[in-house]
Amino acid sequence: MLKMDKTLDIQGVTNPTAWIMTKQTLDAMESGQVLRVVTDNRQTALCVMTLCERLGCGLPERSEDNGRLVLTIRKQS
Repeated sequence: MLKMDKTLDIQGVTNPTAWIMTKQTLDAMESGQVLRVVTDNRQTALCVMTLCERLGCGLPERSEDNGRLVLTIRKQS
């Protein structure tokens, strides 16, 4: 399991707000840091994964637990 530097809980938050919150959080982080994003909306999770792809961030872990989707994002430079 990776060490998390920050956690962003966006349960109940939809796009574009969830996308903006994730981008702002990643922008404030250093390269190599790890962000844990928790959402309860599958479409939001897909948008966050697309954002990570566009930014070149890694997604080393993804999981689902009781309707909560957890994405682990490693910020790249």
